[in-house]
Amino acid sequence: MTYERLQDAMERFRLRPARAANRQLEVQLYCCEELTRRGLYGAEIEKRLPGAYRDKMWDVGRISKTGEVTLGISCKSIISNHAGTVPNRIDDMLGEAVNLHRRWPWAVTGYLFMMSRVDESVDRRGKRNAAIAKGIPEQVVMREARESGDFWFGRLGDSVGEASDRLGPDDFPEKFEVVSCSLLDFDAGPPFPVQYHSLTPDPDEFFDRMVEIHRERFGNT
Repeated sequence: MTYERLQDAMERFRLRPARAANRQLEVQLYCCEELTRRGLYGAEIEKRLPGAYRDKMWDVGRISKTGEVTLGISCKSIISNHAGTVPNRIDDMLGEAVNLHRRWPWAVTGYLFMMSRVDESVDRRGKRNAAIAKGIPEQVVMREARESGDFWFGRLGDSVGEASDRLGPDDFPEKFEVVSCSLLDFDAGPPFPVQYHSLTPDPDEFFDRMVEIHRERFGNT
């Protein structure tokens, strides 16, 4: 399977059950394809990377022939419960980076984040259906739902943007080298319309930068 863009991977992501253990598979494969397309080989999906405090399974990881961790990509999505999940995702993000960078300060880390524009939780869906049943036009209900999603996406992007652009081993370990945040409207596709946060690069720029930094630090290994 070849993915021309993130939206293609997300279409297949949507076909998997919400609680499937391998729901991120399509996005993980997309990441490996994008790295390979740019000449960076050896990245694997579901790669266990040894950290300073514990080993952790990363969505995409790369270990050199000498056993050095050179790259890790964390793929995260928020489909429902925006208000409760956004703060937790930020905390998780910082912990992932610290654990890896404390042991491998030169490792190039990336955080690829996808968020549903409309909160798909049972509670939110029920409230939307109830509002429509009361006579509120569906167009109005969905506009308000998207405005809420835009707000939480902005909060997330502002926060993770502050924890990106790590410059090297002397920079803060909780930061990622590159972060990309995408907002997808699953109620308007496929293909799903997508927006990118102004403080983070789009997926193409994300992988360009990941490979560029990796070459600066590790050459063409």
